[in-house]
Amino acid sequence: MALVPRALAVHVQCMNERGEPCVIDAEGWYARILQHEIDHLNGTLYLDRMAARSFMTSLNYTRLWQEKAVEQVWAELGLP
Repeated sequence: MALVPRALAVHVQCMNERGEPCVIDAEGWYARILQHEIDHLNGTLYLDRMAARSFMTSLNYTRLWQEKAVEQVWAELGLP
């Protein structure tokens, strides 16, 4: 597991299932999911975007960070 910095809001120009132009404005979790899936389309893995210092096992995540807000984890790891 690792923290991956993502934009809080995105504006995506794409095509729908019929090949027609479409625009998606997304915020929060939906924006995060879109960025993740677009990374897949571009061949980018989370390892390419992660904050390397936050890389951890599932056990360490559960033991150390699970109950903390993401912002608190970033701060404790000294990440921007």
